[in-house]
Amino acid sequence: MKFSNLFSLNFEDLVKGAMMATLGAGYAIIEPLFTVGNFQVDWANVVKTSVGVGLIYLIKNFLTPPPKAIEIDPEKTEILAKTIN
Repeated sequence: MKFSNLFSLNFEDLVKGAMMATLGAGYAIIEPLFTVGNFQVDWANVVKTSVGVGLIYLIKNFLTPPPKAIEIDPEKTEILAKTIN
């Protein structure tokens, strides 16, 4: 999995942001419609929520550094034999 560096975004971030915007806004708006039973969709609200969710996701990725890599030195590593009874 690729991670973008701190204060940068890559193409995968944009694709995932679009997915989060679509799915997150869709759920946040459609779920109450089923609960209340009123199926009139306010499309302006759908667009505002989608843009907001997508921007929040991108800002989170922009401000999050990639995870640190763990390096293992084979010369300093012990292998312990386990037996299964």
